[in-house]
Amino acid sequence: MQVRRKTIGGQAHYDIVEVFQRGSRTEYSSVVALGTDPDPQVALAKHQAALVDITKTLLRLQHLQDSDATIGRKCNTLRTRLRAEQDRIGQLLDASEKLEPTDEEHGEDAAAPSGPNEPNK
Repeated sequence: MQVRRKTIGGQAHYDIVEVFQRGSRTEYSSVVALGTDPDPQVALAKHQAALVDITKTLLRLQHLQDSDATIGRKCNTLRTRLRAEQDRIGQLLDASEKLEPTDEEHGEDAAAPSGPNEPNK
């Protein structure tokens, strides 16, 4: 796996991708999106901070959910977001463990695809 940069609307976005050969073409399968940060650890820290914020908000509102239907719907939405953040953090942790060495460690661009005569890492 490796970090891949793509440009969306003129802004760089990053994904952790699996790289595989299909015939003579190199193809990528996105495993988890990193957003605008190329460093998986920065993306992980942001998702962990979001998880803490969602949890605090849910704890603050939870005791009021039975008294107001709007607050009840908000709590349900927060629970859904909480599960999504937990899943994303798990995906990031799993994918980060499987990442190939970065360009600083090998002096080459780890996100550059392998040529047709070079084996994939």
